[in-house]
Amino acid sequence: MITDELLAAPAFERDDKLFLASLNEAIEIHRAGCEYFKFVLEKNNFKSLKSLNEISKLPFLMVNLFKYHEIITGRREDIVLTLGSSGTSGQRSQIFLDETSLKRVKSLAFNVYRDLGITSREDYNYLCFTYDPKFAHDVGTAFTDELLTSFTGKAEVYYTFEYVNGEFVFNEEKTVQKLLEFEKSNLSTRILGFPAFLYEIIEKYNLDINLGKDSWLQTGGGWKNKQDKQIEKQAFRQMVSQSLGIPKENIRDLFGMVEHGIPYVDDANGRLRIPNYSRVIIRDPHTLDVLPYGEVGLIQFVSTYLTSFPSLSLLTTDWGAVPQDDFGEFIEIKGRAGLSKNKGCALKALELMQ
Repeated sequence: MITDELLAAPAFERDDKLFLASLNEAIEIHRAGCEYFKFVLEKNNFKSLKSLNEISKLPFLMVNLFKYHEIITGRREDIVLTLGSSGTSGQRSQIFLDETSLKRVKSLAFNVYRDLGITSREDYNYLCFTYDPKFAHDVGTAFTDELLTSFTGKAEVYYTFEYVNGEFVFNEEKTVQKLLEFEKSNLSTRILGFPAFLYEIIEKYNLDINLGKDSWLQTGGGWKNKQDKQIEKQAFRQMVSQSLGIPKENIRDLFGMVEHGIPYVDDANGRLRIPNYSRVIIRDPHTLDVLPYGEVGLIQFVSTYLTSFPSLSLLTTDWGAVPQDDFGEFIEIKGRAGLSKNKGCALKALELMQ
């Protein structure tokens, strides 16, 4: 299939012709396999795209749709994994992956990390500020962090949200203990997960350790209702580097959505790069007109890898911009809307800090 050809290509070599062919292929798969998506296309009198200059004409679905409706392309019995955006409560976006979609999302994620120089064959100790996937097997952030640990060799993996008596508990003291243990280890360390947890641990315990030049931090999930604690990205990188001995260029942020699946990962300079596996459109929140490069508006994601649910063109409630530099396009995230009603993984996790 054309999409498999796209996903086998380098992550950051832009190929509009191949992406267009892959997108049209995906549109036909969902037109044939999902009655709702077929209805949306017909309602908008949409046939296909002749050029990527027309990409904004592809009808979009609102991200909140997946919080209230189960939408599947193809046969339900082909679904091998269901993932949700929430922890144990709150309105829950559910997405459904068949074997093809699951294989593809794992492959494209590996390519993104490989081409940003983050994968390794060396063994690492892992400290993950997220839910233990043995108990939270259907939570998006747990799936993501478990996937990220597969991009290197791994020794010990510790999940800081332990499952105790039917609920998740953030084990703060054991987290600090593990950091001190990992400092003494012969292996380097990789820390994954929500930045607010690490920030508060560093502050509360006044951490001053050296995990080594080959250690990494990969944050994700944002600060959510801890925005009063949030500091500017470069200041956060500087703080972590000084407190944990991790080089600043090894401190990377990840932006992603369970409904979309494409990872947007920092390069060494802290810019969230857009891979060739997706396109990002910014729309005016009032008119929904497409905005020029660098202007702030609602973020719309377009991707092609899914065969099991029709999230090809997804309009979010997230604010951002798409600037350009010498290396291509990147995303600047300005904020997320709808938090009071749409409680996601990070908000549920942050309740554990109260």
